[in-house]
Amino acid sequence: MDVRRRFLGAALAACALVACGLPARALASHAQQSILMDDNQLIYATPAHMLQTLEKISALGVDRVKVSVVWSLVAPDADSTQRPSFDATDPNAYPPGAWDRYDILVRDASELGLKVYFQLTPPAPMWALPPGQDNNQGEPLGRAPKTSEFRQFVQAVGRRYSGNFGVQVQQQQPPPPPANLLSKLLGGQAQPPPAPGQMAPLPRVDYWGIWNEPNFKSWLNPYYGARRNGQRVLLQPGLYRGLTDAAWQGLQKSGHAGDTILIGEIANDGILTPLDFIRALYCVSNRYRPLTGAAAVHVNCPTSGTRGRFVAQHPGLFKTTGFAHHPYSFNKPPNRPFPDRTWITIFNISTLERVLDQVVGSYGQLHGRTVPLYLTEAGYKTNPPNPFVGTTQAEQANWINESDYMTWKDPRIRANTQFLLVDDGPNKLAPVGTHSYWRTFQTGLIGLNGSPKPAYAAFRIPIWLPNARHGARVTVWGQLRPANRAAPQRGELQFRRRGSRSWGKLQAVTANSSEGYLYVHVRIRSAGSVRLQWFDFRSGHFDYSRTVTVS
Repeated sequence: MDVRRRFLGAALAACALVACGLPARALASHAQQSILMDDNQLIYATPAHMLQTLEKISALGVDRVKVSVVWSLVAPDADSTQRPSFDATDPNAYPPGAWDRYDILVRDASELGLKVYFQLTPPAPMWALPPGQDNNQGEPLGRAPKTSEFRQFVQAVGRRYSGNFGVQVQQQQPPPPPANLLSKLLGGQAQPPPAPGQMAPLPRVDYWGIWNEPNFKSWLNPYYGARRNGQRVLLQPGLYRGLTDAAWQGLQKSGHAGDTILIGEIANDGILTPLDFIRALYCVSNRYRPLTGAAAVHVNCPTSGTRGRFVAQHPGLFKTTGFAHHPYSFNKPPNRPFPDRTWITIFNISTLERVLDQVVGSYGQLHGRTVPLYLTEAGYKTNPPNPFVGTTQAEQANWINESDYMTWKDPRIRANTQFLLVDDGPNKLAPVGTHSYWRTFQTGLIGLNGSPKPAYAAFRIPIWLPNARHGARVTVWGQLRPANRAAPQRGELQFRRRGSRSWGKLQAVTANSSEGYLYVHVRIRSAGSVRLQWFDFRSGHFDYSRTVTVS
């Protein structure tokens, strides 16, 4: 949130506390961030649609929007194998308008108080690929580039979004949302955007992800090399090792040394399983000893050298902020194991945490800490609209709340991400009604017809009862996600007795967390339903969580 919103929230909360005679409480320490990603509604949309999407995301209370910075979208002559003569580290050397979609996005997001998370993603321009690369594996989307070219691209992105890179404003941006009555009374005033023709620095981006799903065949290839000692060499770990080092160098050289920089962004369904990929990436065995000989060759690792040398050669593996994972479980709720036990879902996320600690610790690089974990893409497909999915829209809403509760309980998880605001449409290149036709992501909070799914309200005001039975001490977890968090926020738990149509106050609740979380114990005397109510001062309306049945 920007300074204006923080000041307004603090003033409102202070007035409310004084008027009601309520004691102020210290803010809780838990600060798991909320992230949302939907490239189709942002970077592949018109500026007007992009702004509308960002406004919806902001209204949901999301902290940060995740966006793919697609190399080939900004690179000159991306379809040519002949490298153009230009300084690839200089943002001004790229084609006119190449950065427009990202410039508009970071400015609009900043006006709305949204932070931005840039994921540096393929495809690479054709001229950045090494000569003679095997093009018979995977998709062109994931061809591995020369690391020197990737470093220069990352450096250019970092320079442009360093916070001090001035560009000329080409057109008048839409004005920020009008201040509401309360903010006017308190003297709040929205700041106008830069005028057309004015030189103004672009907002800084300080949150980065390196590549996308490097263990998945479509996103990083070639994945097999020539046979050595009777085994095909698995190339992905070594390729990604080089990409992380290149990105690390590019971000260091462009002023982002202190930023949040994430490696991994791995998939469950890869050439290598998540845990095998991590061990191969760091060149250690299942017993967390450095690989040597044929075992090292098999996963594209060096066959000799000390641990200290490996650490020095690969700062991207050891100096970045944390590890990012995509914990999809698709048609399984977060509290159930996935049938393929090699998958890392929220259910068994502690296994991933343990392996990361053992891997980094084997090089003596933990330094008394644990490896921070970021869950940076996930969601649940629903039926409708996808007829091949068994998850209902109501189950999606429930599971989103349960997954947020489960990750909130884990202090190592720094962020949780919702993949898609709006459902993907079907693949129109495939025969209608086939599996291929529906092999897209219907994980959004809004349906294809523009109507909110049950998950929309569930995401905006989460609620979860670990044991939904009435009794003298019933635990209720929730979040006032869209509330201003500069001061404690008030909500109300409401109860409706089974068979009744009317809701009544169960208990007033206060969200003391910097992210609006609340955790309370209440007495529920009989079966019925529970919901969480919050008054949105900006809209002047009450908002509600989903309804939870209590037996």
